[in-house]
Amino acid sequence: MRFRNYFCESVVLLILCCTFGALVISFARSSSPTFDETSHLPAGYSYLRWHDFRLNPEHPPFVKKLAALPLLWDHVWPTTLDAPAASNGSILDGDAAIRRAWTAALTQIDAQWPFGHAFLYSVRNDKMTDAGTVSPATQLASDDFHNNADDLVFHGRMAVMLLGLALLVLLYLWSRAMFGMAGAVFSSALLCFDPNFIAHSGLITTDVGESLFIFATMFFLWRVLGHSRAIDLALFVTCFALAFVTKFSAILLIPMLCVVALAAVFSRTPLMLKTCELTTLAGKGTLFLGLLLLAFLTTYLALWASYSFRYSAANETNAAAWPMEASLYRAAALKTELKSRPEGIPPEQRADFERRVSDSMESRPLTVIGQAILFARDHRVLPEAYLYGLAHTEMKSVLRGSFLFGQYSNLGFRSYFLWTFLIKTPLPALLAIAAAVIVALIRRPRGTFIFIFIPIAVYLFASIATHLNIGHRHILPLYPFLYLLCGILAVEWRRMSILPRQLTAALAIAAVVISSQFVFSPLARPQTIHPHYLAYFNEFVGGPRHGYKVLVDSNLDWGQELKNLRYWLDDHKIEGPVWLSYFGMADPAFYGIRHWSVPKVLGGYAFERSDYDQLEAEGKPGDAAQKFLGDLRSGQYIAVSVTNLSGVYLGKPTHDLWKEIFDHATFVDQIGYSIFIYRLND
Repeated sequence: MRFRNYFCESVVLLILCCTFGALVISFARSSSPTFDETSHLPAGYSYLRWHDFRLNPEHPPFVKKLAALPLLWDHVWPTTLDAPAASNGSILDGDAAIRRAWTAALTQIDAQWPFGHAFLYSVRNDKMTDAGTVSPATQLASDDFHNNADDLVFHGRMAVMLLGLALLVLLYLWSRAMFGMAGAVFSSALLCFDPNFIAHSGLITTDVGESLFIFATMFFLWRVLGHSRAIDLALFVTCFALAFVTKFSAILLIPMLCVVALAAVFSRTPLMLKTCELTTLAGKGTLFLGLLLLAFLTTYLALWASYSFRYSAANETNAAAWPMEASLYRAAALKTELKSRPEGIPPEQRADFERRVSDSMESRPLTVIGQAILFARDHRVLPEAYLYGLAHTEMKSVLRGSFLFGQYSNLGFRSYFLWTFLIKTPLPALLAIAAAVIVALIRRPRGTFIFIFIPIAVYLFASIATHLNIGHRHILPLYPFLYLLCGILAVEWRRMSILPRQLTAALAIAAVVISSQFVFSPLARPQTIHPHYLAYFNEFVGGPRHGYKVLVDSNLDWGQELKNLRYWLDDHKIEGPVWLSYFGMADPAFYGIRHWSVPKVLGGYAFERSDYDQLEAEGKPGDAAQKFLGDLRSGQYIAVSVTNLSGVYLGKPTHDLWKEIFDHATFVDQIGYSIFIYRLND
């Protein structure tokens, strides 16, 4: 009987994993590389191939290394970066471009973007014009590029998918232990069919990895305190360490564990250590102190190991030092200046504000975090790349553009993540979470529930307090704990009689599955989600078709629909070049999209020359925009990413100018809900 139950559960879990994997693969195959992936994957490859960590220090290296592992078995260009940069007349060939970016990355953090572009999209020299560009009329094939970017990115995405699958399995196991098989199936089904996890498990980013390791740390801590087995202890400290080498937000694990420790130490419930029962404050406190010390020691070793046990980020002698102090002093100056400007900085005052910040940087005392980072640098307590990543994150988190319900802010919105949670979570999942919270409050469960509620409370509080409001993905670590809590509904479900129980189960699973594929609106036909899972919005805002009115960037438009734009142009037999304003780093030429790039001030592709570059280089973006308006002709098509259309990063005047243009154009279609197509009128 027990074997039969194990077999049935294994089959159910296998079906869930296969379903989740199939959905992730469908998304990964249909999506062009998103904004951050064009930096993460080349950086991970450079870590593995050249043991150099100058690229993309904003995140620790683990997930990037994992994604780049499959590339070691591919024929990836370049094989070495030792040779000096070279140029061929007026053409910057791929070798010269990638080596120039590689050298610049030692002092300029943004050099990671031209390096990533050269790595993924360098065109062979014989396909370029004398001006070093590709003609809009040129139709390129994948063989015309040094690397096949689609294949490289897909292989990296499949490595990240394994993290999503591991999270699904752990959620099933924990919910099974707490609420039985019914609770496990329901909890894991909520995750399996969550469009947000489907999308981000198919992207080379750190969010799903961090969700996994935070959840796994708490899971194995719970097992350590319940079973005290050596394997659980080893997995606890390993997952704790992996969280820190995945993303800087792992620092939140420290308050989580401290609060859990305090709650457990002062509770009346004894703790088991092998066959020994700990009931005193001293015994419990000693146990937690030992666990934390072991976790910190393992993490410290893991951090050094992830950077090849070398302090210097660059794997070369006499390498230039990163401007770490400049980032920290700028962060301190920003925080000081913004104390008197809690409403943020209007765009028309940004230039004057930046001058004041630059003038006051050296006179502002460093924050406590800044002083700690410089102390660690001076005494080489941690690797240089890790410390600079912390310094850069400290600076960037102070002032960053954000968009919510048509409003702009460079200080973020306190309600940002509450809104993203409400409109990016499927309605059945929202109802299940609300019901589970109500049941938990009524039943008042004790003991093991601190491992659910405390991580939720700590992470939610930290998310609301931050100024970095650029994506719902930053609160993904909340969901596994919330879906675990939903398993408590199975306890109530088992109290029903047979017929209502069967009917409720069928309706619940059907609702979860259908909501991941369709969004229903009373005013229009159902909106299909597959395979555009990144653009998911629920019925509260009218589905993904109306998502651009509420949120942009990685919530909806992260550059993932470039491939589908090409398919749309082919299907509609549009052979002439289209005007393109694209928010992303993937190269339109790689997909054979014949286009003209709009001025950079309107969202022109960053790595493409246009007729407006000279005017913009002379500091005349308005003249460039006016020249662009004069170049528009009746019947031409314009494809514009909704993030550019919103003006969140380009400024509200850009949004107003696009609105003026589209007052004289006809809306044609949406590509994956994130790229709008317009046709110019007379």
